[in-house]
Amino acid sequence: MIKVANNLPALSQLSPPPRDPLKRGSRPFLKSVIPVRKCGLLSEPGGMTQRSCVYFGARYVLGPVKEAIHLVHGGVGCSYYGKMVRGRPAQVFSTDFSEYDVIFGGISKLKTALTQAFSLNPKAKGAFVYVTCVSSIIGEDVESIAHEVSKKLGKEVKIVACPGFSAISQSKGHAIAYQVLSKIIKPYKPYDFPAVNLIGDYNVGGETKVIKNLLSKIGIKVHTVLTGDTKWSEVESLTKARLNLLLCSSTAKDFCETVKNEWGIPYIKVSFYGITAIKESLLKIAEFFNIPQRKVSAILKEEERAVYEEVKGLLPGLKGKKAMIILGAARIFTLSAMLKDLGLEVELGASIFAKEVDHEEAKPIVKHLTDNPGDDELERVFSLIKPDVVFINTRHQWQPVKLGIPVISFPQPSERGPYAGYTGMINFAKQLYSVINAPVWRLLSESF
Repeated sequence: MIKVANNLPALSQLSPPPRDPLKRGSRPFLKSVIPVRKCGLLSEPGGMTQRSCVYFGARYVLGPVKEAIHLVHGGVGCSYYGKMVRGRPAQVFSTDFSEYDVIFGGISKLKTALTQAFSLNPKAKGAFVYVTCVSSIIGEDVESIAHEVSKKLGKEVKIVACPGFSAISQSKGHAIAYQVLSKIIKPYKPYDFPAVNLIGDYNVGGETKVIKNLLSKIGIKVHTVLTGDTKWSEVESLTKARLNLLLCSSTAKDFCETVKNEWGIPYIKVSFYGITAIKESLLKIAEFFNIPQRKVSAILKEEERAVYEEVKGLLPGLKGKKAMIILGAARIFTLSAMLKDLGLEVELGASIFAKEVDHEEAKPIVKHLTDNPGDDELERVFSLIKPDVVFINTRHQWQPVKLGIPVISFPQPSERGPYAGYTGMINFAKQLYSVINAPVWRLLSESF
């Protein structure tokens, strides 16, 4: 429970205690409906999983990287699937594999496509070639073509070997993408002022700008953001920063470890979601750069008071409400921390893909954790818990909506704005209150 600066009451202390979260025996009964699964298990045959393929995971990480050619060596369907990244269109080229290419090979197409793509984008520093299912199955020698084109044009060409069948979810694609990025880094002289890289921030709703502004208040400059706002040249010069700030452990922790071991740049785990997490993170960063604590404390005091004044009228309508989170691993912890600060109870966290460390991080807040839930399990647990709000991805939001349950879907569209930082906390609280208390749900709740 947070303590607001200057002896203001904690946000979650302003309204009545929460009601009984579950009936019918509570936790034991819930586990029989949606069992606790270890992370990283195969999806059950016939199950309606919300997971994506390895290629899509790679596109999610690499897609927004600027100063780069993005070329899919495979069927045109793959490039179409990877056209939208985090809700925004991203340029992508394709070799458009046909049946003829499957039989006789598509290497010549790859060479032509790379050459043409660079001619259309002469300022590109390099290229990512995504090797998807078809080209992987027939064993295309893409490395030789990459080397040939790179030597001829003087541009780096990085192979992203990400066939969809190579792992159980998009999580492997995230790891592959970061392995590729680690091979771009070059030695540079560090800045002579406090500078950091944000690792694992994807700027889904404009969070990057908010986090940059927040860090600038304590005198910290952001060199680049992987991969919410970055360029090929900024990845190359990653070593200019003195510290990496890790936001998403499930996608980027191995990358931070690699950079630490190979380039000597340390990292710390941070979060800019929720009052408590922001405070802890800023104090850790300030300690690393020897920034006076009184300076940071003064900023915290001012920002926390502003949040309190904005949201105090909403808290009675949020206190004790029941929430469910059905999203990627990082979202479960960040959202549950924000919900706790606002006085809600997080009854269930169901990750689409996660690592055990992600669940350990969320355990103190989330009452029941599992991985890769099925649609049938979710429908039963919706009826059991009767949540006041569900956080779920856009593709699957209609299941709780049809049951009359308020929904906040992700990735959020730009008009909803960011949820990071103090500004994001105010934004999140207002939207949460508006969604939960919208009159439309009363029209559907009778059938539920």
